[in-house]
Amino acid sequence: MRAMRWVGLVIVLTSSTFLLGAGTRGFEGTPPPAPADKRVAVIVNEKNPVTDLSLADLRAILKLERQFWPNGRRVALFLRPGESAESRVLLDKVYKTSHEKLQKYWVSKLFAGEIPAKPSYVPTAEAAGSRVREGEGAVSVVLSTEVPKDVRVLSIDGRRPDHAEYALR
Repeated sequence: MRAMRWVGLVIVLTSSTFLLGAGTRGFEGTPPPAPADKRVAVIVNEKNPVTDLSLADLRAILKLERQFWPNGRRVALFLRPGESAESRVLLDKVYKTSHEKLQKYWVSKLFAGEIPAKPSYVPTAEAAGSRVREGEGAVSVVLSTEVPKDVRVLSIDGRRPDHAEYALR
């Protein structure tokens, strides 16, 4: 009888955990939807000659499929943590996957020798700005309301973050 109570408790706890997890991650491991009208800005060093990227070019850079800027500088990618609003927008609009699958993607690219290192994570928009200011090849993504000073904001497909049809929101 006592064993039956434990089995029932385990089933209830397991079911509760499953249902709670499903609400935030989805059943297929898809990313949670980005917050409504959270726009992100792609920032680069002011010396970077690029001012506009297509969404496809941005995707190639942020997936490190393209590792060099037109001026020959290596792309140095600085991402926000997986639970940040910026990360959720990127997971939804650029990577089109979950945070867990993105981590596996980086590891597989690293072990295949396709990238020299996994992207670094920065805790705040100001930290992202600091890293971008330090390196001519650096790129990061921050909320458009938190763009640090002395960085360049790229337009995507000819649109800035304040445009109604901007892709990264």
